[in-house]
Amino acid sequence: MHSTIAGQNGIAGNSKQNAQEKEQIMRGKFPKSAFFAVSLLMQSFAGNALPAATPPTDDGAGAGKTELNLFAGISTPVGKESNGFGLEIKTGTPIGGRVLYNFSDHHAVEFSIANPLSVSANYVYNFSSFHGKFVPYATAGVGGARREIALDDNSQPAQLNSNLMETGPDHSQTVFTGNFGGGLKYFFTKRFALRFDLRDQVGNFKGTFSNVAGVPGGIVRASRTLNDIQITGGIVFRFGKS
Repeated sequence: MHSTIAGQNGIAGNSKQNAQEKEQIMRGKFPKSAFFAVSLLMQSFAGNALPAATPPTDDGAGAGKTELNLFAGISTPVGKESNGFGLEIKTGTPIGGRVLYNFSDHHAVEFSIANPLSVSANYVYNFSSFHGKFVPYATAGVGGARREIALDDNSQPAQLNSNLMETGPDHSQTVFTGNFGGGLKYFFTKRFALRFDLRDQVGNFKGTFSNVAGVPGGIVRASRTLNDIQITGGIVFRFGKS
């Protein structure tokens, strides 16, 4: 009788011990499973939220935006005639403004006016930006320019008693011009940038001079195609839709 009771107590003890061990095992597994499930949930939430939290990159060109550029620089005419009579064309220091409209991230149209008097309409191609701030570009266009011209002889002013016919007493002439070049814009904020520009403005000038000393009949006709290399820098203000 006592042995039977003892056996039953032993069985009950073993059962209770086994139940406790299973409970401990389940408790040990549950935190790991719960941690794994929570980790998956957080990763999924982060993956869905990241595109909404990350703003779209700005390539710097600003599709749909307008840019106002104020500039100044230097002018370097090239191709100067040195033999015989020729035209001396005064170019001066370019100072002016440009208005540009970006049709897309790459394509734009620009209108400019500068002193000495010149106007132009240009197509501008914006290359893809780098570092989100630097935007290189290429440009080409047509326009007109008015320049003061004079007769020179072997790169020196012609002798006295020369005056200009055809183009008027102010010794200036307006010609059709073309230009091409490129540059770089650096946007230090979304609306303000520095702009550096290099372009060649090409125009053909002609003049007729009378009473030129030392010339039979005193008449000299001269022409010159001017390549006016202009290097300018300035500030850009950009506005328009975000």
